[in-house]
Amino acid sequence: MNINKRKKGFTLIELIAVLVIMAILALIVTPLVMNIIRKTRISADKRSVDAYGRSIELAIAGYLLDNGKFPTEVSQLTIEYSGNKVECETTQINTDSSVYLAGCTVAGRSVENYTYGEDKTPPAPTYNSYSVGDQVTYNNINYYVIKDSSASEETVTLLKAEPLTVAEVNQYGEGHVNMYSCDESNTSCYHTAYDNNEYGGMAYYSSITCAYNRNDGCTTDYEQSEIKYVVDAWKEAKAPASTEARLIKIDDLTKNLGYFWGMANPSTEGWEKGENTPSWVYNSNYWYWTMDQYNDSSLFVWSVNNNGALMSNGVNKYIGLVRPVIIISKSVISSTEN
Repeated sequence: MNINKRKKGFTLIELIAVLVIMAILALIVTPLVMNIIRKTRISADKRSVDAYGRSIELAIAGYLLDNGKFPTEVSQLTIEYSGNKVECETTQINTDSSVYLAGCTVAGRSVENYTYGEDKTPPAPTYNSYSVGDQVTYNNINYYVIKDSSASEETVTLLKAEPLTVAEVNQYGEGHVNMYSCDESNTSCYHTAYDNNEYGGMAYYSSITCAYNRNDGCTTDYEQSEIKYVVDAWKEAKAPASTEARLIKIDDLTKNLGYFWGMANPSTEGWEKGENTPSWVYNSNYWYWTMDQYNDSSLFVWSVNNNGALMSNGVNKYIGLVRPVIIISKSVISSTEN
């Protein structure tokens, strides 16, 4: 007797179980596969950065052969690279002509902080740090520090401890400025009396052209005071290493050395020294010029009084000496005293 056997299929429960298993496997396997793909891409991108870096190094070698010297900028090179486009925030040729790449992308994709080569940038140099009022010596001349930004600054601003003598002014201003002693009394005062080209006895800048001791014939032409010849010649002879030589500025006095508006009408009467104004800024034996005109006046310039006040002085009166300020490298200062 033939008995027909019924063929069995999957039940609904079995199908659901299979689907659940497949879903679980997908949840497990997919991240693993994606992570493998991501790592493979990152590895390939890193190789692209490496290849790009080596292409730059080959270009450096070619540049050296062609020019007999190392390049200083990547823009000087002809780089032969055919892989995916590499762009880097930092593409640096070190002083030994090796290459450092950082912040790179490959075909627009970040390479996750990957770098090529080594950053061999030398550390920023540090220098001595000075305080306002420190005494320093350069070329056997004594100065006071009036400004030092920080230990990262190579230069320092100095005020000559004493003004130039009358003889020095006449020597360095020969043919331009003559300075005379007061002959109305025997006190230790001096007149910045006369300059041969009649630019006025003002400090650095003048908007007038006048003869000594009179105001007639003045013009509004901008002229540079003859006293600048004194400072320039003195710098060449006594402070050649300085990057700048000038007279003291109002900003030097008010921002660094303790001056303030302290008089009834400062726009007409001047600046008064503050309680913290150092004594070495002024001297009871003399006044000296600044390089700033008095409120844009064509006849007056600020000067430091013998009692420390900042006063306005005309070209035809009072006394005024030349006390240079220099800006100079800290490396040439020979000695210091706090």
